[in-house]
Amino acid sequence: MIEEKLLMEKSFYETFLIENESTLHPIEVLGAAFVEEQQNEPYDLSYIRYAQGEVYFHSKDFEAAIFKWESILNELEPWAKKNIADSYYALGMLSSAEDVYTGISTEDTVLTMEISLQLFHLYIERNKLKSAYRIIEKALNIDPDYPLVAQLAKSFYEEQQDYKNAVGLGVKESIRTGDQVWFRSLLEYAEMGYTSEFTPNYFYDVLITVYEKDRQLFRELVQSLWESYRVVPATHIEWMTTVNTIFEYVETEPGERWEDISSQFQNAYLHFLEKGYLVKEIEGIMPDLLTNWLKISKQEQPLFASAAVMAWNDVFSYSIDPVIVEEAENLLLQGEYPAFKMEETILLLNKIIDWSEKNEAPVSYKSRWIAEQLLDTSQQYLVVAGSESSGKSSFVHSVLGESVGEAEHSTVVYRYHRDQVEVTEVHDRGAEKVESIADFEELMEREAFVEYKLPSEFLQKNGSALIDVQANSQGLKDLTSFYPAADGLLYVLNADSPFNAEDRKTLRALKEIGQPVNVHFLLNKMDKIDHAGRSEEIIDSVQVKAREWFPDAEVLPYSSLEAVHLQQSGVEAFLKNHYFLNPGTLKSERRVKLFYLVRKTLKDLFAQRKNQEHELKDTIEKNKDILVRLNGFHTYLEDMQNDKTKAIKDSFRKKKEEMKKEVQKKIPQILSGCSELITEESDFRQIHTELNEAMNERIQTYIQEDLMPRYVVLLENWLQSSRQELQDGQDYLNEMSGTFNELFGKDRVVLECDFQVIDDWRRDVGRMGSRAQIDKENILLRFKPGQFLLKSAGKLFGGIPQNKNLLYSQYKRYLENEDYSETAASVVNKFFVQFDLFEKSLDQDVKSFFAEPFNQLDLTIKETEAEVAADEETLKKMKEHPERYFDPITLFEVKLLHDEYRMQAGAGSTRPSY
Repeated sequence: MIEEKLLMEKSFYETFLIENESTLHPIEVLGAAFVEEQQNEPYDLSYIRYAQGEVYFHSKDFEAAIFKWESILNELEPWAKKNIADSYYALGMLSSAEDVYTGISTEDTVLTMEISLQLFHLYIERNKLKSAYRIIEKALNIDPDYPLVAQLAKSFYEEQQDYKNAVGLGVKESIRTGDQVWFRSLLEYAEMGYTSEFTPNYFYDVLITVYEKDRQLFRELVQSLWESYRVVPATHIEWMTTVNTIFEYVETEPGERWEDISSQFQNAYLHFLEKGYLVKEIEGIMPDLLTNWLKISKQEQPLFASAAVMAWNDVFSYSIDPVIVEEAENLLLQGEYPAFKMEETILLLNKIIDWSEKNEAPVSYKSRWIAEQLLDTSQQYLVVAGSESSGKSSFVHSVLGESVGEAEHSTVVYRYHRDQVEVTEVHDRGAEKVESIADFEELMEREAFVEYKLPSEFLQKNGSALIDVQANSQGLKDLTSFYPAADGLLYVLNADSPFNAEDRKTLRALKEIGQPVNVHFLLNKMDKIDHAGRSEEIIDSVQVKAREWFPDAEVLPYSSLEAVHLQQSGVEAFLKNHYFLNPGTLKSERRVKLFYLVRKTLKDLFAQRKNQEHELKDTIEKNKDILVRLNGFHTYLEDMQNDKTKAIKDSFRKKKEEMKKEVQKKIPQILSGCSELITEESDFRQIHTELNEAMNERIQTYIQEDLMPRYVVLLENWLQSSRQELQDGQDYLNEMSGTFNELFGKDRVVLECDFQVIDDWRRDVGRMGSRAQIDKENILLRFKPGQFLLKSAGKLFGGIPQNKNLLYSQYKRYLENEDYSETAASVVNKFFVQFDLFEKSLDQDVKSFFAEPFNQLDLTIKETEAEVAADEETLKKMKEHPERYFDPITLFEVKLLHDEYRMQAGAGSTRPSY
């Protein structure tokens, strides 16, 4: 059998040279062999021709080589075809070479690999990258151990920047070969971030392989992969699942350095606690994470891991193996650890506050301010409280050496400042400098407390700050905030009425807090006790009662009226003996107080959400009830508007119709009465014209001097009654505005009508009253039979004296008996036309009067409906995903417990903090 290496290297011809041991050129040797073989019967020249092709190929006579190889028909035929393709490749005939390569059919693995490698290079040269991918993957699947195949694939993937395939190849080769070269390649890819496209579980097998071969390289690879997966929350959790599974298999050995991996576990633990994860997302991975973390860290720095195990198990009971919990507890008890830094607790509090602001449940800045003051151990904070009658402020001012204003409402924190007075207002949203002391009194009216720095000898000498809490509801609220954080409480009692109802209420509230605080009492106004024996009796009685409240309490008698310098040393001695602590003890107690403040903040946030839900429910129910009332009131307002319109129009119409009837009746009387103007001496030829003029004059006189003045009076009365009608409506609207505003709890509904309507009516009435002139009526100048005969007779016989008596009688009879109803109707129509138009406009006028209340009512209904919808949506979201709010609080509680365990482990330590 022919050795495949000879065929691969095209050196099969050398076998003929060895056999002949000749120094002749291979062409001569093969030519002689060719002649010799022809002498045989039968003969086979295939092998010689194959060898001759190789020699021609090496001599770059590729056409001759192709000619020789084309005649090969024995078992070397596939290799001959491959060599023909190589010749075409060498000639640059890439298309022909590809056709020949792809046309070869063989089951020989070596030949297949050689063909694949040649095609791979050819495809790259022809820029047929898809084919190059296909052929190299085929080669890797056939024989990944074949020389240079894996390295060629690696280089190709990197050149194409196809790191997905490069990483995949690195994983497969690492597992298959266990070669550090591939481990290093994979580490390099991880460090460059190319591994993040894969699911973490993809690297499980390769990590196990690396761990078994090279533990140091394993740690480096784990760390690099960790860095790439920690950015995306979903993959970070999946990565932790993979890590937990892997580290169940990992065992630590003495001398191994796991600090970097331990830091990764610590960062992951803190990340999951502080970055808004839900409990359900991490509760499956945290127990194993903590167990594995403790396993690799217990030989070096087990404090963080041990405290984390204890904290998690306290909140999520029985989630961690009891053996692991016991081991963590023992490590905390037996180890020597550095003292816990209070700044870490402040940092945690700030993180909680930042989270609360993002979740629309902001924590008051006052809480942060109080916590930050505890970091300053150069000052000890003494809260001074008492009832309104205790004279507490007088005591504070007496020891400070000056009066700083009447702090009737706000808590004041007095601190030493060497140069000058500085005042800062501390409120829920932040702190602001007060530039003018004149504004100090104004500050007392706001729900804030005041930091008052002043050059006080007492404060400087005693290294203390006094917190003067006022005796009111806001003061009690401040007292319960400052009390658990203070280094001590000095409660001021009135010697006339110690432990009165107000004192007992305050002290009971402090006892309910349950936080240990150093409490003592100052018995003020002792100057009012007129007998020394009586004073001793009162002091002893107060001492007994004080210890019923606080067993270690002491009592200091004091008089704010007595000279301060006579009592100063006594006060200072009392404070020094009963309050002031050495720096070590003070720091230890401050840490405990800080933890209390943070825990109280978390409890308040928890309760705040519950209260928000209850408040939302109450607000929705209240607004829905208000909506029903608003809609009902809207309907009632429509009815009221219609009623007012009807009443006003009916009143106006009634007065107008009365006047119309009068005019209808009066005009005929006036016109009939004009008969008295006719005499026998009248000029009957012009009498009809004169009478017509006289009649119009009498009508105008009646309208202007009689009718109109009386009508204006009636309209003025109508205006007064209409105004009252509308005012009654406004009064009712004002009453309803008050009712709705009371329901809303704020001034929201303002139903103001437009009284400009009344002014417009008064103007219109005045204008109509001044337009009493109407057009003349054609009364006697019409073409009526009677009038025609009279006018004709007057013209014919008016100049004859004998006929005047007859004409006089006829005209007089005619005027007295004529029907003037048509004329009266015409006068009524002309005179009342503007009043009719005015009446028609009353509907729109009354509507405009009520337009603004309707607009406001519609707007209020719309806004209230929107508020109800928004509140219902908010409440729905709260109920749908309550864990999004409560889970972070729970995880902050875990972090707080973690810090507490660290603090307890480092208590009394002289080692420096990390």
